[in-house]
Amino acid sequence: MGNADNQVNEYLSDPVRFADVVNNGFFDGNHVIDPAKLTELDSVSRDIPGMHKIRDIKKMYKDEAVILIIGVESQTSIHYAMPLRNLIYDAQTYEGQRRKIAKQHKDDKDLEGDEWLSRFSKDDKLLPVITLVVYYGLDPWDGPRTLHEMLAVSEELKAYMPLMMNYQLNLLEVMKIKDLDTYGDDLKMVFGFIKYQEDKKALQAFVDENKDLFTNVPADTCRTITAMANTEEITDYIIRDKDEKEDVNMCGALRGIKEDGAMRTRIEQIQKKKARSLDTKTIAEHVEVTENFVKEICRLIDENPMLDADALVEKYEESAEAEV
Repeated sequence: MGNADNQVNEYLSDPVRFADVVNNGFFDGNHVIDPAKLTELDSVSRDIPGMHKIRDIKKMYKDEAVILIIGVESQTSIHYAMPLRNLIYDAQTYEGQRRKIAKQHKDDKDLEGDEWLSRFSKDDKLLPVITLVVYYGLDPWDGPRTLHEMLAVSEELKAYMPLMMNYQLNLLEVMKIKDLDTYGDDLKMVFGFIKYQEDKKALQAFVDENKDLFTNVPADTCRTITAMANTEEITDYIIRDKDEKEDVNMCGALRGIKEDGAMRTRIEQIQKKKARSLDTKTIAEHVEVTENFVKEICRLIDENPMLDADALVEKYEESAEAEV
């Protein structure tokens, strides 16, 4: 599992966020799952000999009316065997429950006849298991969504497909979320960045529309955005207050990234024109900057001929800070 997946799983393991993604993924945004009633379960399934599968996140939900086991799988890429993979996870979880029930009956010595043979009484029940796949990749999901789609079925057998067990993939495709307002603040910010990361104008508009949220973004949300939406520059804007609490002004971060990009472009242009031996006045006119700025960049280029534009931006900022 990559660092991005680890960051995402740690982030979604928070009960409030877990309940948020499950309520939207399964229950149309209705608050069916109360985060206060979630408990952690071991994500490693060891219940079928020789098959040790690790779920991303697994929790139990229990209140007066509902008891179930919920799994969440995070995917940055398309998994073309996902229905089968999730079927195995669910089967392992059911088998784990059955084995615990069988062990209890063995200890209690309370079964006989057919029930003793199966170690499972007529009154025994398993807790339901549901699994949600959260896919945050950029490409539309074109993998199978059911087990039937993975089967090679001849024309002669197609009429009998209802006899073949099927498995439905529960998929939340972040890029196709229509209404981000149904999510809590944390996931609204994270999923919004994923959804709009390819369209910088739309992303800026989304941040501006939610300025109250993005003025003080918790550091863990910032790092998750970085992991899921491939925006590493944002972590450069993490700040700490006097109590060592970290947060980010995302509005300022985006402006800073945009300004840094513009600065990099200007320095690249100066590098190219300086290589053609143009004078500083001509370069300043072509790049539309002051002549003093061109002179300073040319000085840095002469002193650091092997540096690229990004490194020269840093050098320029260092020299500007030194003057202050």
